[in-house]
Amino acid sequence: MKTLVTGGAGFIGSHIVDRLVERGDEVVVYDNMSTGIDDFINHHEGKSNFRFVKGDILDLPKLKQEMQGVELVFHMAAHADVRSGFEDHKIDFDQNLVGTINVLEAMKETGAKKIAFASTSSVYGDATVIPTPETYPFFPTSLYGSSKAAAETYISAFCEYYDMTAYIFRFVSWVGERYTHGLVFDFLKKLEADSTKLHILGDGTQRKSYLYVKDGVDAIFTIVEKAQDKINVFNLGNNEILTVAESAKEIVAEAGYKDVEFEYAGGDKGWIGDNKYVLLDTQKLQSLGWQPTKNTRESLRITTRYLQDNPEIIKKRSEKNV
Repeated sequence: MKTLVTGGAGFIGSHIVDRLVERGDEVVVYDNMSTGIDDFINHHEGKSNFRFVKGDILDLPKLKQEMQGVELVFHMAAHADVRSGFEDHKIDFDQNLVGTINVLEAMKETGAKKIAFASTSSVYGDATVIPTPETYPFFPTSLYGSSKAAAETYISAFCEYYDMTAYIFRFVSWVGERYTHGLVFDFLKKLEADSTKLHILGDGTQRKSYLYVKDGVDAIFTIVEKAQDKINVFNLGNNEILTVAESAKEIVAEAGYKDVEFEYAGGDKGWIGDNKYVLLDTQKLQSLGWQPTKNTRESLRITTRYLQDNPEIIKKRSEKNV
């Protein structure tokens, strides 16, 4: 099968690329490298079934050109900084919604029939049903969540118009090898600057679950291979939930820091648009035979070790100023 992976040099996308190349697909990685890391895909250079294209999903003519002959698109490219939408009201619209529409337009023009899309648990907002099932309605509290929810509706319409099949993944936060932004990354950067204290957004009581990247990729391929509907919507998450304060303790302990004082910014959320309690119902996914192999604590510790063992990742990510 010929597949195209938007954002294929990123954290999640590069793991998907590994799986596709390993199973023998002809793989096109399409990434503008705004946040992608070349080290994540360099090991595939020279392989006959791998090709890298530096391109932006907002460049529709180029996207159409590179999608020729593609059967399945893994659309992982996105603007993923949830917080920045408060100040910049256009970036999520452009990168997440317009970008997705361009992917769909390119698919329609070239005949690609299947799309696997990285959505988010943020479409649910501050859900009142915990664990939150796929049937819970959209109530996003951020423009990031809004743009992903809107993208889902466009995907649904294109599937109806042009007989496409969609696999939509509503994620919690992912962690693990090649992790480049988020809680663990931010905490370790702060501790490198001052190992005596850790400033934490909110009051530390926010409750989150995290998904280990290899478990998440297993889930994605389980869904793509087994789900049978025209539009397949699945939650991807972990059963264990921790407060932010508990997560900080795990990260500090694994990193080997001692006597770190936690300082809290206050308020019951990390930032405007954040969701205080994120725990997804994954029974639908588990009915396909998937189970996570790592709980949240293990996943955070693995990520901490990875970033400490690969300090160049923090450096490269920081150099991109994102």
